[in-house]
Amino acid sequence: MSEVFIWAAVYLTVMFLGYIFKRISLFKAEDRKLLSNIILYITLPAMLVSSFTGVTVDFWYLIACALGTGLNALMVLLARLASAKKTPELQAIYIINGAGLNLGNIGIPFLQNFFPSGIPYLCMFDVGDCVFTLGTTYAIAAIHLGKKSDSKLLSIFKSLLSSPPFVTYLTMVILTAAHITLPSFLLTLADFAGRGNGFLAMLMVGISLELNLDKRSRGEVFRLLLLRYFSGAVVALLIMLFIPAPTIMKQILSVAVFAAAPNVGLIYTGRLGISTEIPGALNTISTLLMIPVMSLVMVLVQSVPC
Repeated sequence: MSEVFIWAAVYLTVMFLGYIFKRISLFKAEDRKLLSNIILYITLPAMLVSSFTGVTVDFWYLIACALGTGLNALMVLLARLASAKKTPELQAIYIINGAGLNLGNIGIPFLQNFFPSGIPYLCMFDVGDCVFTLGTTYAIAAIHLGKKSDSKLLSIFKSLLSSPPFVTYLTMVILTAAHITLPSFLLTLADFAGRGNGFLAMLMVGISLELNLDKRSRGEVFRLLLLRYFSGAVVALLIMLFIPAPTIMKQILSVAVFAAAPNVGLIYTGRLGISTEIPGALNTISTLLMIPVMSLVMVLVQSVPC
């Protein structure tokens, strides 16, 4: 238990160091793009390749992917119900930002410290999540507003195939299923590069943090957080109590469902011509809460017999 909170403190410390470094002008907000590219194209794919070492693909990988899709479907449904009496713009905000998980930047690096053998299951869960996060929720919101969506099925697949983490997932699953092992040099290189992913990810999050919240948006942000945590709790209970999956898969997915709101929600909201004030505040607060909430849930799931 102490190890969980030590790692949580380490991650939060790096995040706040990034924020402090930005405040004293050691880093600039623009530096986020450089760090983001290093993470997206180098350290995160490297960490994922390393995580698949010695893994055998089985039926539960497909279940993990289906659970990622199912969670998002539930989140979108609850978002529609919770915003039914609100303005069309707020309904679109709920649809886009009430669903999706930020696993690549924070969730996967953090959880790798506790469930290294469970990362492949989490990767497949993230694939299911990406189907919604990288276009489906945007398409639903656009249609809801009566606008033509450029995120039809083909566009969604293009978004997925242009995502380095997704391509890495797909490649490693295919190689693992075909029992093809990468050369030891590449595996060692991937392990070396991937070790820095967690530090860089939290540093980038700290540099990106903006703590100025408008009073008008606080109520909506609070309701969106409740919606997200309620959806996560329902799916976590379903996984832990009713799905006869491997213990490591049940534990890591039950923690992952409490991840922060995805950064792309902010982008898609702006693309619809809607104010990004609420998504921006949601992204900041859910990111700040992510490590503490995940740590508490982790202690709970590890104490439950599976």
